[in-house]
Amino acid sequence: MESVVRGYRVQPLAEILAGEFRDRTYKADLETLVGNRDFHQVESWVAELTQAQLGVPPSGALFAKKSVGAVFGIVLESGEPAVLKLFNKSLNHSELSAMHRCLAVAAAHGFPVARQRSEIFEAEAGVFAAFYGYLDGAHRNPHEPPVRRELARSLAELNALLEPIDARELPLSPGRQEALWPAAQHIWEAREADDEDGQSIAAHGRAAQLALKKSKLRLVATHLDWGVKNIRFRDDAVCAVYDSDSVHAAAEAECVGRAAAQFTAQWDIPAVLTPSADEARAFVEEYQAASGRKFSRAERALAAAAARYAVAQEARLEHLSGVPEADNYRGLLRNYESDPLL
Repeated sequence: MESVVRGYRVQPLAEILAGEFRDRTYKADLETLVGNRDFHQVESWVAELTQAQLGVPPSGALFAKKSVGAVFGIVLESGEPAVLKLFNKSLNHSELSAMHRCLAVAAAHGFPVARQRSEIFEAEAGVFAAFYGYLDGAHRNPHEPPVRRELARSLAELNALLEPIDARELPLSPGRQEALWPAAQHIWEAREADDEDGQSIAAHGRAAQLALKKSKLRLVATHLDWGVKNIRFRDDAVCAVYDSDSVHAAAEAECVGRAAAQFTAQWDIPAVLTPSADEARAFVEEYQAASGRKFSRAERALAAAAARYAVAQEARLEHLSGVPEADNYRGLLRNYESDPLL
C-alpha cells in the first residue's frame, strides 16, 4: 500500500520487489546478491542493515533495481531518503574503498555525486554494501545537442577533479584486464556464445583490447559508464551522477571514447539507443573543448579503440540476453569495420 512520508510516495519494499522482479530470471539474478530470501525477507534484511548502519529504520521504499549491483531507495522514519547499494561480488573491499575516496573528493568540490552515508561494509559473506544520500532529477534525451554538450562538459569537470588521485588501487578498465570481458553482471552472462555472431563480437573485442593494452598513456581515476542512464538533469545541467562502482583506472582518452559510444544508452524514455558517428565525434570534440586541450594522435587512436570495445561489450550483452539485432549495439557492430563511431 502506497503512503506519503514527508512528500515522498513510498511503498513496502516487498511490494516493489514483487512488481520489479516478477520474471523468474530477473528474480534469480537479484538472488545472486540478496541470497535465497523471499521479498518479505529482503525487506526485513534491508531494514536491519539500515538500522545497523544509519541508526534509523526505514518507513518505506522508493525503488529497487538490479544491474551490476542492486540498489534500494528507502525513506527513513526521520523522513530523509537514502539509498542502499549492494555491489557486484567481483569487486573487493580495497577497490570499493578506493572508489569511495575518489567520489568523496568529487563531492567535496561540489560535484553532484551522492553523499556517502556509510563506509563500505559487508552485508553478508562476500557481499559488500554502502549507504548513500538520495539524488534525483529529470531524464533528458541524449540526442539533444545541449544535453550531449553538458554530458561532455561534466565528464571533463569530474576528470579534472580526480586527476591528482593515485589510481593504482582502483580496478583496471574492462578493456585492460586479463580476461576479454569483465566479470559477469547477470546470471545470463555466465556463458559464452560460440555461434558466428558471438565469435564476430569477440573478434572486435579482442582487436580493441589489444590496442588498449598496448597504450602507454597515464592511467587516471575516471567514471567508465558515463551516459544518461546514470545521470539526471535539472534544466540543462547535470544534477545527479549515479553508479559509484563505475570508477576505474583508465587513460583519459579511453574513458572519453567509451562515453562517446554509450552516452546515449538508456531504456527510460523513447530515444534511439546508440549514438550516430556524428554524435560520437561531437561528444569527443565537446569534451576536448571543455577540458581546454586537444587530444594527441595517440589519444585519438585510444579513444577509437575504447569506443569499439564498448560497442562490442554492449553487443555481447544484447546477444547473450537474446535481444535481436536492430537499432542497437549489435546492429551498430555489424558494419563497424567500414563505418566505425570514431
